[in-house]
Amino acid sequence: MYGRYEIALLCLGMMHFRFGHPNLALEVLTEAVRVSQQLSNDTCLAYTLAAMSNLLSEIGIASTTSVLGSSYSLVTSTASSLSVQQRVYILLKESLRRADSLKLRRLVASNHLAMAKFELMHVQRPLLSFGPKASMRHKTCPVSVCKEIRLGAHLISDFSSESSTMTVDGSLSSVWLKDLQKPWGQPVFSQESGSRKNSTFFQFCDHLVSIPGSVSQLIGASYLLRATSWELYGSAPTARMNTLVYATLFGDSSSSADAELAYLKLIQHLALYKGYKDAFAALKIAEEKFVTVSKSKILLLKLQLLHEHALHRGNLKLAQRMCNELGGLASTAMGVDMELKVEASLREARTLLAAKQYSQAANVAHSLFCTCHKYNMQIEKASVLLLLAEIHKKSGNAVLGLPYALASISFCQSFNLDLLKASATLTLAELWLGLGSNHSKRALDLLHGAFPMILGHGGLELRARAYIFEANCYLSDPSFSVSTDSVTVLDSLRQASDELQALEYHELAAQALYLMAMVYDKLGQIEEREEASALFKKHIIALENPQEMEPNIV
Repeated sequence: MYGRYEIALLCLGMMHFRFGHPNLALEVLTEAVRVSQQLSNDTCLAYTLAAMSNLLSEIGIASTTSVLGSSYSLVTSTASSLSVQQRVYILLKESLRRADSLKLRRLVASNHLAMAKFELMHVQRPLLSFGPKASMRHKTCPVSVCKEIRLGAHLISDFSSESSTMTVDGSLSSVWLKDLQKPWGQPVFSQESGSRKNSTFFQFCDHLVSIPGSVSQLIGASYLLRATSWELYGSAPTARMNTLVYATLFGDSSSSADAELAYLKLIQHLALYKGYKDAFAALKIAEEKFVTVSKSKILLLKLQLLHEHALHRGNLKLAQRMCNELGGLASTAMGVDMELKVEASLREARTLLAAKQYSQAANVAHSLFCTCHKYNMQIEKASVLLLLAEIHKKSGNAVLGLPYALASISFCQSFNLDLLKASATLTLAELWLGLGSNHSKRALDLLHGAFPMILGHGGLELRARAYIFEANCYLSDPSFSVSTDSVTVLDSLRQASDELQALEYHELAAQALYLMAMVYDKLGQIEEREEASALFKKHIIALENPQEMEPNIV
C-alpha cells in the first residue's frame, strides 16, 4: 500500500482537474494529503500541495473551508478567515519548502514559477492586515516576480551540479549532463571562421535538444511567464520577444497547452498591432495545428477576436452572439471559471455600450465589479472601473466618470499596469475635455504625459484614440489657430485614419475624417475637404449597414 495509494489519489485528482471537475478534484487531492501524512510520504505530499495550489489559482473554488481545512493542519486554525488567494499562497510556500528540503529540483522550479505568477496577480498583504501597525503599502513588486522567474529558470544549472544518483527522464539525459559541463567555446563567432559550429547560440540550441523533456518544459514555461508579466506591465515588444524565444527554442519540446498559449499570445499581438487580417490568417493556422475543443485557448481567442471585430464594424448582433457563446463555455458552479465569466461580462457591457444602452451597460459593469470584489480579482477591477468611466463619458456624464477613471489609475499604480494606466489617463483627459473647452489645456497635459507609453507600447486602437483626442484638444482651445498650425492637427488625424483602416473601426475612423474635413474647410482646401467627407460618408454607411463576415471565419 505504501507509496502507491496516495500517488494514485494524486493522479486521480489531477485527472478530475484536467477534465473540468474542480470540486471533485479538490476532494481527491485533500484525501491524498491525508494519506501522504499518515504514511509519511513527504515527496507525494509536496507534489499534492503544488497540485492543490495550481487548482485553486487556475480554476478557483467559492468555498474551500469544509474541504481544505479538514485535512491539512497548516490552514485548519485559520481556514474560516483566509481567502482562496491566501490559502494558495500558504500551499505554495509549504510545497516549496518541502520540495527544497527533499531536493526535488523540478518541483522547486515549478513552484518558483507558480510563486512568480501569484505575486504578479496579487498584492501581498499580511494575513491580519488591520490595526495601527498594519502596512499601508499595497502594491505588487515586479522585482519579486523577476526574482522568482529567474530562480525557476536556474533549473539547468541545478541539474548540472547534482550528483549522478539523481533520476532524470529521457534517454539522452546522461549525455546531456556530461555535455553540459564541457566548455562551449568562444562566446562569439570565431575570428577564424564564421561557421555555424563556432556559434555559442547554436551550441546552446544543440545542447537544448538533449535536455530532459520535463526540464525543457519548465524552462520554456518561464519564458511564457515572462511574456505574461510584460503584457501586464505594458511592454508589448518585450512580451513578444519572450514569446518568440519560447516558440523558437522550446516549441518542439513543449506541452500542447504551453504551445497553444504561445500561439495565442502571438495572434493577440497581431490583432492589436497589425490588424484583423493577419490575426485571422494566423488563427486559421493555429486551428489546424491544435484540436479545438470546448474551453480551448484557441476557441476562446477566436470568440474574442470575432467579438472585437464585430464591434468595430458595427455588427452588434454578431457581437452579442459571440458574448453569449463565450459566457456559455463557463461552468455554472459558483466560483469556478471566474476569469472566463468576467471576460464574458466585460464584453457584454461593451456591446451594450456600443448599442448606446448606457444604463444597462452600467448595471452589468456594477454587478461585475461586485463579483470581482467578492473573489478578490484586483487586476480585473481596474478594467471594470475604466469601463464604467467610458460608459459615463459616452453618456455625457463626465462628472460621474471622473471618480471611476481616477480609481482605475490607482489600481493600475498598485499593480504596475503601465499600459492600462496610460489608457485610463487618456480616458481621464477625455472626461476633463467633456467638462468644457476651458479644460482643453489640462486635458492636453494629461495626454502628453501618457503619450510615451501609448505611442511606444499601445496598439492600433489606443494610438488612434490618442491622436484623435490630441487634435480635438487643439481644435477646442480658443487660442489655437488652425491657419497657422494646421500641420500639427492634420498629421495626427492622418496617422489615426491610417491605423484605423487595419481595424475596420468605422466609428472612430469617421470621427477622424470628420475633424479632417472640418480643418480643410477652415483652410479653404475644398478638394481635400470633399475627399475627407466622402470617406466619412463611406464609414458611416458601413457602420449603419454592417456586412456579414466571411463564413470560413465565423
